[in-house]
Amino acid sequence: MFIKERLEEMSETYVVKRQEEFNTSLWSGGSTTELYIYPEDAVYKEGNFQCRISSATVEVEQSDFTSLPGVKRHLSIFQGHLDMVHGEEKKVSLEPFQVDCFDGGIPTVSFGQVVDFNLMLKNGADGKMETAQINLDEDFILKPEKGENLLVVYVPAGTVKIEDMQVKTGELFICEDWSKELMIKNTGESVAGLGICRVSVK
Repeated sequence: MFIKERLEEMSETYVVKRQEEFNTSLWSGGSTTELYIYPEDAVYKEGNFQCRISSATVEVEQSDFTSLPGVKRHLSIFQGHLDMVHGEEKKVSLEPFQVDCFDGGIPTVSFGQVVDFNLMLKNGADGKMETAQINLDEDFILKPEKGENLLVVYVPAGTVKIEDMQVKTGELFICEDWSKELMIKNTGESVAGLGICRVSVK
């Protein structure tokens, strides 16, 4: 069951999604967990989504990305080292919490066994991925930029408090109809890692 808090004056809904609520599927190189999809009745394989957020465990050294024409992709990793080749020439190397943005329709090959974090945007949606590592007792503010109305924050490590909601390792914070600044504070006992998706959906 989702945990929800409604702020009537701002018409915002905060949702914390727990690990047991995610759908995980196997593929030839490991497993993929769908963390969030918008609209909520969209189906990834049917391509009728605007925003999809997932995390994959890649257990093979080389992997060919699925061709996704018309999809804007953002990818980061939380563990390992990843080398990617987009098309025939563009090479990208990622260390943990670095982000790459690329066209899902361009052939892409990756090298490295990692845990990654993916944002896919399609059908008129736009946005970006950010990452953060917060030291003990530190905090920072996330404020929507022009057009952004959806905020999704994944916590791969540590525990944070977003407004009055506690989000632990492996959990996801969702704010739909995002319209005001939100404070994120490390309330755990170690450095907290975050994958942050700031999105404009219709």
